[in-house]
Amino acid sequence: MVNYECFISPIFLNKKIQQNKVQKFNFPKNSKKSFNCPSTMNVSKGQEEKNKLESEKIFFEGPPSKFELVIPFLSILTVIGIIPFVATLLRQFWVQYRITNRRISVDSGFGGNSRVEIVYRDIKEINHITRFGGQIADVVIVLKDEAQLELRSLPNWEENLNFIKENTDLNKKKNL
Repeated sequence: MVNYECFISPIFLNKKIQQNKVQKFNFPKNSKKSFNCPSTMNVSKGQEEKNKLESEKIFFEGPPSKFELVIPFLSILTVIGIIPFVATLLRQFWVQYRITNRRISVDSGFGGNSRVEIVYRDIKEINHITRFGGQIADVVIVLKDEAQLELRSLPNWEENLNFIKENTDLNKKKNL
């Protein structure tokens, strides 16, 4: 017989405790066991406020800029230009940037299988270079462990870059 008390999800219990709707959790019909949930948590009000996290708000979500298709499209006139155009076109479908108030994530790979997420406190330095007369930019984020995250063809780059800088403590370090 399986002891179901070991398999209770803490997330499930926390939701039930916060709702104060369910005081007793019944296990599946095959089991005769039950679990009593405490009606209140022994946490002070100040600590409870501290534990609450601000909800994650998405500032930008989308693929790389469409401007990066212009030059590869024009290069189709040569036979060799087909390869860069196809590669750039696939990037439009496979790469997805997401910038929130907590983190930056990049979904890439075939069908978006690979995800890279960084939090703002890990950012050491931010560099960028503009293309197409300032319409788009390639942003390189250097982390504290010297790893680099490259956001190629970031649309609305000025707004996105300012938002990233506001959420990092790079400006605070420079002012000291």
